[in-house]
Amino acid sequence: MGRSLGWIAGSITLVLVGVILGFLITANTSLAPVSVAQDTGGGSAFWSDAGSMQGRSPFIGVAQEVLPAVVSVDTKRTIRRSTDPFEDMFREFFGRPRSDDDEQNFREFEVPGSASGFIFDESGYILTNNHVVRGASEIEVTLSDGREFEATIVGQDPNTDVAVIKIEGENLPAVKLGDSDDLMVGDWAIAVGNPLELKGTVTVGVISAMGRVDLNIRGGAPLYQDFIQTDASINFGNSGGPLLNIAGEVIGVNTAINAGANGIGFAIPINLAENVAQALIAE
Repeated sequence: MGRSLGWIAGSITLVLVGVILGFLITANTSLAPVSVAQDTGGGSAFWSDAGSMQGRSPFIGVAQEVLPAVVSVDTKRTIRRSTDPFEDMFREFFGRPRSDDDEQNFREFEVPGSASGFIFDESGYILTNNHVVRGASEIEVTLSDGREFEATIVGQDPNTDVAVIKIEGENLPAVKLGDSDDLMVGDWAIAVGNPLELKGTVTVGVISAMGRVDLNIRGGAPLYQDFIQTDASINFGNSGGPLLNIAGEVIGVNTAINAGANGIGFAIPINLAENVAQALIAE
């Protein structure tokens, strides 16, 4: 009995000694778990809380950063149409000149239009397509925060379908421009705009092809073509809006669609559009 109690007491003593030695060794060799999280010192504030972004789309940060600088471009055009539905046809096919009597049969109509654009300079310069503002008598720009501005045309280039318009305002957001020469087929492509007047729409796809030329675009194809092709959904009203990379940088200006197909849209490379825009501003 005495021997059993002595053995038990000895075992307990050894265990206690082992526990104490373990704590001492751990403390001396810094084996306690440490955090490996690092402060990157940059990037969007939206991504700073990594825990809240677990399982979420990487496109959320892009959308939140870019949407404030994507604008709705609403236009009004005045057109003249004959009250006789056959008048224009006869004049086109038979070359009949217009007379004073004909003028009485013509009426003026105001036609509204809606498309997209994006602020690329905080002073209020906006990139869009030439066909968006061509012939417009009034241009109204609406920001995502609800502010509305009357815009003026700075310059237009029908050959590339690029136009620059300008608004006067304070605290205007602006996008970051990327490098379209650095694109590769398969890169992410994010289109932002106002298709079918659905403001602030974001769609995602990839770069499907580069350097598309000789496109037959409804409403008139620009003389110079070097389009980016993407399967990011683009519809009527997306014209003039930005095509973005995964970093939220503009890589193209959404311009045209293939109406007979799904997932085939085209954008002007931003390097070309920016060069034309700067020339229009300067000249």
